[in-house]
Amino acid sequence: MSLLSDIIQIAQDSNKTWPEMLNKASFRGVPFAVYGGDARFGRRLALHEYPGRDKPYVEDMGRSTRRIRMSGFLVTDSLVYGGGNVLAQRDSLVAAVEAAGPGALIHPTLGALKVSVPSEGLSVVERWDMGRYFEISIVFIESGDRVFPSITTSTGSLLDKLAAALGLSAALDFVRKVIGGVTSVINAVEGVIKFGKAIVGMVVGVIADFKVLVGRITRDVRSITSLASLLTGDFGRYANGNVSSALIASKKAKNSSATMADLIAKNTANRAAVDTAMDTLVDAAASLDANSGQQFTDAVQGVMDSLVTSIADPGSAIELLGSLAGYAPPSTSGSGAIGAARGVAQDATSALLRRSALASIGKVVAAYVPTSYDEAMSTMGVVTGFIDAELLVAGDSGDDESYGALVDLRQAVVKALTATGATLPTLETFSFRAPISALTMANRLYRDTSRTDELIQQANPIHPAFMPTTVKALAR
Repeated sequence: MSLLSDIIQIAQDSNKTWPEMLNKASFRGVPFAVYGGDARFGRRLALHEYPGRDKPYVEDMGRSTRRIRMSGFLVTDSLVYGGGNVLAQRDSLVAAVEAAGPGALIHPTLGALKVSVPSEGLSVVERWDMGRYFEISIVFIESGDRVFPSITTSTGSLLDKLAAALGLSAALDFVRKVIGGVTSVINAVEGVIKFGKAIVGMVVGVIADFKVLVGRITRDVRSITSLASLLTGDFGRYANGNVSSALIASKKAKNSSATMADLIAKNTANRAAVDTAMDTLVDAAASLDANSGQQFTDAVQGVMDSLVTSIADPGSAIELLGSLAGYAPPSTSGSGAIGAARGVAQDATSALLRRSALASIGKVVAAYVPTSYDEAMSTMGVVTGFIDAELLVAGDSGDDESYGALVDLRQAVVKALTATGATLPTLETFSFRAPISALTMANRLYRDTSRTDELIQQANPIHPAFMPTTVKALAR
């Protein structure tokens, strides 16, 4: 039945004359007669011309704004659209054009459109010899919805993805060298794991040295003092760290109901999780064979993830994980095939650990909030320094996958910290004749006493009532 109805409707439409197919024109419900018009359509293009090049490059910037011009008339008691008195029609149309915001236009051929009328868009021509008749010309501009950009924290940010890619590349390079694949040192199809206990012992030794560094990080006092950055409220110079600043909102979630005792208990659990992950890595190293390469690389990543979780302040995490990114075990000596294989295993294992640490640092940078432009640039120099050092190692050892992933991660770190730092003020040195309180200093510098804690954290005075006479603080 629906198909028959459609066929009947098509037949009826095909029999309509041209005037019968046109819509009755109106704007905001005010009708008017139309005898002509034009419309402009196209694309917004940016033309780029270069010396010595005959053809320009045309950059497409999206669809251009649609502009519609309609010419018509108003007449008293029209037989087509009605309308009543022509003076009342004109007043209604003027009111519709001058009303705020976009309105609905019914176009004879384009149908319903959401449009706005620009300045002097309506022209009304009155002639004494035409009587109850006004000629009109209206310019309409297609109007879209008012949409504002919103800023959200993406859990799958570019830095996180590139850091994960580096971890995968490092694992693949380790498996290729130790478990299987052609190596430039021993030129064998099998990995160096074929030498059995000699290689496993070397891997276990590297992991044992690495475990010492991990233990120092978990016992570092900064992993405890940085817990205050996760508290909500006023806690003086210990409040923020690099979790939030005066100008950038926190990228790390805070629990409004958490107490310091809760955070210490959670930190204790996190440290226990690090120890458990480290024990898992030691066991995976001791049982490493030709079939357990993935378990070993997964265990390495598990240690890094638990370390990042255990450090509340991203600024402290970058500094503490930096010792792992620069880890280099003592060199071994040995001759023959076994000695060369042990060297390959040591280099591959230490490289896997360093690159996993760099991947974790990349994830930390995604949550890092610098307090100033200077700090952002300083952190960028530190992190890119770690990456540059490993790039040389990866390039010299022919680890192409890791090299490419390190280059991508470096570019993302530079881009992220440059973009963040560009919105922050620089540090400047301010001098005062005599010591004043932090509250007074905040009022003098910023006219904002709520930034007292920021100054205290920056200057680190013996007592906030007696700030140093020379202070390095944000310029604005």
